[in-house]
Amino acid sequence: MNEEGKQEIGFRPDSKGNGGGRMSKLEQAIARIDVVLQEQEKRQDAVLQANRELIRVCAKAIKCLHVGDLRACDALLPQIDEQVHALKAMDKDFEHISQQAYQEVVEIQVLDALFKRKEIPDYEDLQVDFKPWLSGLADAVGELRRALQLALREGKTQEAEYFFQKMNEIYDNLMVLKYSGSLVGALKHKQDMVRGQVEHARSEMLRH
Repeated sequence: MNEEGKQEIGFRPDSKGNGGGRMSKLEQAIARIDVVLQEQEKRQDAVLQANRELIRVCAKAIKCLHVGDLRACDALLPQIDEQVHALKAMDKDFEHISQQAYQEVVEIQVLDALFKRKEIPDYEDLQVDFKPWLSGLADAVGELRRALQLALREGKTQEAEYFFQKMNEIYDNLMVLKYSGSLVGALKHKQDMVRGQVEHARSEMLRH
C-alpha cells in the first residue's frame, strides 16, 4: 500500500509519520467518530455565524420600526428572507441553535405587520416551527409596549390604544395554551413575561 493509503482509517502512523500497522477496532471507531465530529463542528460554526448575523439584522429592522423609518425596515426584510433560506439550508441537526434566529424573525415579521395595521402572520405563513413562532410572538409584546410608551410620550393616544389592544390580543391567545415545557419549550416563562408587560402597559394607559 502506498503512503497515502497508510493514512486512511485502518492504519496507525508511527511517531515519524510512517505506517505503524493496522489500527485496532476501537481505534478505527474513534477515528471514524473524529472525522464525523470535525465535519459537524465546521457545520456548527457556519450555523452559529449565520444565526448571529440573522439576529443582528432583525434587531436593526426592529429599531427602524421604532424610529418610524418603515422604508428602511422594508429594505431589510428581503435580506432577512434570504438569510432565513440560507440558514434553513444548513441547520439540519442544529435546529436547537437556529431556533433563536427564527424567533427573532417571527418578532420582526409580527411587528412589521402590526405597525402596518395588518393581520399577524402565523407560523405557516412564516414557514417556521410553532415553537419559535410562539416565542417570537410573545417577545413582540415587549416591543409593542415600547411602541405604546413612545406613542403616549408624543400624545398619540389612539395609536397607544391600538398597540395596547394588540398586546392584549396576543396575551389572550397565548394563554389558551397550557402545556408542559417538554411540548412548548419556554412558553410558560414567556406567558408570565407577557402578563407582566400587559399589566404595566395598562397602568401606563390609565396614567394618561
